[in-house]
Amino acid sequence: MKRHFSRLGLALITIASISSLGCESRQEKLARQLAYQYGDKQKADSSAEVKAVPADPMRESLRPVLEALYSGTTLPDVLDAEMIVADPKRPYQLTAGVLAQIRLPFELQRGKKDARARAIVLATAEADAWVFRKNARKDYAEHINKLKLSFDEKTRDQVLAIYADLKLLEFFSNSETDALMEKLPADVKPGVVALSKEYKGQSEAIWNKWMGVKMMARREVASDQPFRPVLKSIRKDLGRAEPEPIAFASAHDPELSPWGDAVDKEEGLMKLLTNLTELRDQEEFRNDTHALWLIEGSERIPAKASKVKIDEDMGFGVYRDDLGMGYNEFVFVFPKKSKDSQRKRAYLKSHIYRHMFNDYQMLATAGTDFDGGIVPDKYDGEYARCGSEAAVDALVAGYNGKFSLLGGMKESLASGDKRLKKAHECIIDRCSPDIANPAEDDPKNIEGPAPSSRLAFFQMMARFENEISTSAMRKTREKSDAVKDAEAFLNANKNAPL
Repeated sequence: MKRHFSRLGLALITIASISSLGCESRQEKLARQLAYQYGDKQKADSSAEVKAVPADPMRESLRPVLEALYSGTTLPDVLDAEMIVADPKRPYQLTAGVLAQIRLPFELQRGKKDARARAIVLATAEADAWVFRKNARKDYAEHINKLKLSFDEKTRDQVLAIYADLKLLEFFSNSETDALMEKLPADVKPGVVALSKEYKGQSEAIWNKWMGVKMMARREVASDQPFRPVLKSIRKDLGRAEPEPIAFASAHDPELSPWGDAVDKEEGLMKLLTNLTELRDQEEFRNDTHALWLIEGSERIPAKASKVKIDEDMGFGVYRDDLGMGYNEFVFVFPKKSKDSQRKRAYLKSHIYRHMFNDYQMLATAGTDFDGGIVPDKYDGEYARCGSEAAVDALVAGYNGKFSLLGGMKESLASGDKRLKKAHECIIDRCSPDIANPAEDDPKNIEGPAPSSRLAFFQMMARFENEISTSAMRKTREKSDAVKDAEAFLNANKNAPL
């Protein structure tokens, strides 16, 4: 049996239903829930006798540690059940929520006290995520559901799996936990002590596992309960924290900094290169750029981008990491030996390349060239590649005399039609055979190959055309005598009462 996530579905409601071992009726379950909720204040309205789960002896022995670990008022029930363990590192099944239950395989009863104690502690840490907290901005279930909708099930499951590890890393790193473990009975203490050593020794691995979750997914949960206090303690006690945001001003190697400064100072150029029309969005980009512009061999190239190779056609090499929710992290690497003019052109192209992954209008327009009406994710980079080459020419042609950074630059193709044709042919070539490209004698070939992509590039390139004054297009009409007389009367009687 797969270690199921019934805990997820059941914890999305306020009270989790309790799965029995096959002998508890629905009426008995309801009675048990009501008895739990109201306690002695109100008896369950049921003729069936409420069956309390007997306190597990080992859970009681572990109580000093579990109560410090668990944020709820009542520890999860522990039951033994027939089950197949899919993950030997977490040999349990969990139903989280108000009536949390931990199910352990019968085999852990047979002289495996250390393993049983370990499983109870692990499951309790995982159940802690679902405890209701008054100071939470949103319920944990809401965050988890948003991760599924905004990202995917894999990201959601990563976050679900990592909480227990972060919680135990923080818990066992606290000096007070050592004193609690000293209070444990001799039959359960070794298992907990071994678990403590395991987590203390895996600090870096656990943190790297957390950092492996997409950045924007981490941000979704890190600022709220239950993650926020755990991450705060880890930062204080272990010195591990999210990487500081990269400001645009400091995202460049010295060789590229002058061009970065020029883009930063020219608001119009910044708008064109980032496709951010709002000043607030531009400032957010300046403060948290999610990109680096570096020279080949630079010490600042992160390890994950160390294998990036320069693409001669593009003029740079690029590493991209999908952060989720439309955000990407880029590392652009430029050749150490190249002409200044070539490097500048590649630098400008890299900006356009970066923002084209978020040019949803372009990608949506091109989508009908593919089955399903959506550009497959694997081709996003191809549209950025083919489009940025055409767009940088359009930028130079349209704004050469307006922005100082473009001074002295020349477009590779002076004709807009030729630029569009080249970009169109580029995308057909790089997206074959998935992109629409019927044969010339095909009856369906009415608009030619990939017509939507051609339109998408045309619309995208139009953004780089210089502004056109519409005032010259207005036609001034001669006023009639009646209108002139009416205006003269109103002007002569401005103060007359109506």
